Amino acid sequence: MNQKAKLIIDINRVVEDPITGDVLGKLSVKVWYVPHDPRYPHGIKYSLQFARWTGNGYDNNYLRYDNYRGHGDHKHICGRRLPYKFVDINTLVQDFNSEAISLVGFKLIP
Repeated sequence: MNQKAKLIIDINRVVEDPITGDVLGKLSVKVWYVPHDPRYPHGIKYSLQFARWTGNGYDNNYLRYDNYRGHGDHKHICGRRLPYKFVDINTLVQDFNSEAISLVGFKLIP
């Protein structure tokens, strides 16, 4: 049986300041169910990213949680790569939003 990845969350949007309307960055959230294997022991593949607009381009490591193949669960905060303990999808979204509130001032994922 050949199991394939199933995309369960797919969000891509520009994030604007709610008061001024200025572009703050881009939000990209993708979560898949995948077959359990050593690369994805939770059966979940994920990438939650807020790429901050710098005026000259996007800072892709401003806020990102992912488990990119071969790197395991981790997060990037203001360019620093840090370990992350994956629990479940709801906790992942809550943790990402908590960081977003600290960095941007509001939740990015409804």
